[in-house]
Order: sequence, then C-alpha cells, then structure tokens
Amino acid sequence: MYNYSILYAEDDKSIRDNFIILLQEMFQDVYIADNGKDTLKLYIEKKPDILLLDIRMPIIDGLEVAKQIRKNDEKTPIIMLTGYADKEILLSAVNLKLEAYIMKPVDFKKFNEVIESLINKMNQKHLIPIRKNLIWDSSNHILIHEENIIKLTKKEQLVIELLIEHLNQFIQNDSMIYHIWENELPDNSHDNKLIQLIYRINKKLQKYLGEDDKFIENSYTLGYRILQTIN
Repeated sequence: MYNYSILYAEDDKSIRDNFIILLQEMFQDVYIADNGKDTLKLYIEKKPDILLLDIRMPIIDGLEVAKQIRKNDEKTPIIMLTGYADKEILLSAVNLKLEAYIMKPVDFKKFNEVIESLINKMNQKHLIPIRKNLIWDSSNHILIHEENIIKLTKKEQLVIELLIEHLNQFIQNDSMIYHIWENELPDNSHDNKLIQLIYRINKKLQKYLGEDDKFIENSYTLGYRILQTIN
C-alpha cells in the first residue's frame, strides 16, 4: 500500500464501486466524489496527494475541475480518465500539466504502471539530502543513513521536521518550543528542555556523522538550524 491519498471522481456508480476496491488496496486514504462540485470541495478539505478525475462529470466536468485547481496548484498530480471521444478535448489541456490520461474502459495493468511510475517520482521529490549519506524522507517523516532508518522519538522527529522545512535557516527558540510542546503552556523550563532535546539529537547523530559534525547548529541570538552540506 502506498503512503499517499487519492481523490477519485467518477459519476458512473458501477464503474466507481469497482474502482474504489482497487484504490483502497493501493492507497492509505481514498476520497470519493461523483460530480465536479464535490470534487473541488473535497480537494480543498482533504488536500489529496493525487487526483484521479473522470473527464465527463455533472455540474462541473473533470477538465474544468483541473483548470480551477491549476490556478493555484501546479504540483498535485492529476490523472484524467477519458473515453475515446474525448481525445480531441484533451489536446486543449496541454497547459494543465496532466500527469497522464487513461482510456476507459481502464486497462488495470496500464493503470498500475502509471501509478507506480508516479509514486516513484513523488518519492524522489520527498527525499531531501542533508549530508552525503543522510537523507530526510519528508513523506514518511524518517531520517535515513545509508538506507538504514535512524530511530527517532516523537519530539526528535518534530524538531528535525521543523528545521528541515526551513533548511539552512535559523529558527528562534520560542518558535521551536511552541511547535514541539504545542499542547503545553510554555514556561522557563522549556528553554532547558529544548537545549537537552537538541543535545540528544546531536549526540545520536554523531554515531552516523562523526564527532566533528554537529547535525543541528545553534546561535545564541538566532536559534537553531540544520545546514545542508552534501558535497
């Protein structure tokens, strides 16, 4: 099963019901719509990783849904399901940056190939090199050293996730405290908690990076940062 979500829009119930079973075996979360209006609503609410749209839907068709999404989102992959008669319509959709279009009735072998290729591409985008042999997987929130996953506590994960979101930039102590201990009322003790947490992370990473490589840098006035050095 892929650790991604997909929004599937199809108005034909018989086709939709059969396809849902396949998608639920492939994806962690599957969101379903049977018209273009509900598709846009679900897209805004759920923020799916992939969109699978039938080109012909009531209220708003799949092509118009894609056009509206592309006004503010050029990255979310869109796969269009289309009948043979819709081929000419798709010629006008070049600017929509569709990931693929799949002819109906769907060839499931072809569909699996398209999805596998797309997932491989998406996985590569989520792999962020930090050091020569150290990678952050932003999709699964894990730190990998030479293909081995480094075990992190939840708070260690939150620290690294925040700093990598702002890679090479310093994050102030207060911002980090509010992010890590979001369910607590910060007091003077949290400064020391943060210091100890950063120390434990750096100590843990020394095993992989060496004694002289401080994974998280600190500045008394600026806060903390992770510096990307992959050369």
